[in-house]
Amino acid sequence: MPKPTPPDLIESSPWQYWIARVVPMLYITTLTLLLPKILTQFFGVPELSAIQEQKLQQHLRSISIKILADGETIGAGVLLTKQQRVYTVITNAHVIQSASAPFQLQTPDGQIYAAALVTPPIGQNRDLSLLRFQSLDRIYTIAKLATASSKSGDRVWSAGFPLKGTNQALDDTPSPISQPSIVSGQIVQILPIAIAGGYSVGSDLTIEHGISGGALIDRSGKLVGLSGVQVKSLWTNPEILEDGSKVDKILHHQIKNSHWAIPSNFIKEFARL
Repeated sequence: MPKPTPPDLIESSPWQYWIARVVPMLYITTLTLLLPKILTQFFGVPELSAIQEQKLQQHLRSISIKILADGETIGAGVLLTKQQRVYTVITNAHVIQSASAPFQLQTPDGQIYAAALVTPPIGQNRDLSLLRFQSLDRIYTIAKLATASSKSGDRVWSAGFPLKGTNQALDDTPSPISQPSIVSGQIVQILPIAIAGGYSVGSDLTIEHGISGGALIDRSGKLVGLSGVQVKSLWTNPEILEDGSKVDKILHHQIKNSHWAIPSNFIKEFARL
């Protein structure tokens, strides 16, 4: 039981009483709010616990789509929007261009749906494509776009479906439950002018051919980008920036040795969200 304050102390010096009571409370409250920020500034962002990591990976799997053509995996996609029973999936344009219609989409629960290709906005030249499918009786998780800008040092996770012949190869035959491969790393560079195709988020992720179109999320589970150009890309080494200028030797080396993604603000603009 707290020791009562003598009445004569309150009556004789009320300001001393309030200082003795309020100041310590303000000090403790301020320290509680600022200490985590101070520690993060000097020692970096704390690592996720095993449970947090598991939940984050579960969320990443829940928004990841396998894209198929002629029964074979051609890349990954992300569940982007839902309108009544119609879902929209975003992927890379080069994934769609690598095969011929018709396309199918395999959802996280193993269901396979016929996909319709959405006509892209007029005049756009970014490496993005939209597909749509209809689900009459199943509900799927939709990705949430990050609103804050990413920065170097941010930890990120990506998911996709490596193609046959890679080190992380999965069976391309559609299965009852199709789980994506997940990797994590850090953002190493944000380009002020994107590489041709819209790529501006560079990371140190080590992923395989076939991850194209996969989600890139941050520690809050928000979609910060769409994977597309992997380390030492097998399909291209972009030489031109979006403003038409050529990539210099230093940036060319960085491009070849980094994984690149299209940022969420470009995704939002392309999908007209």
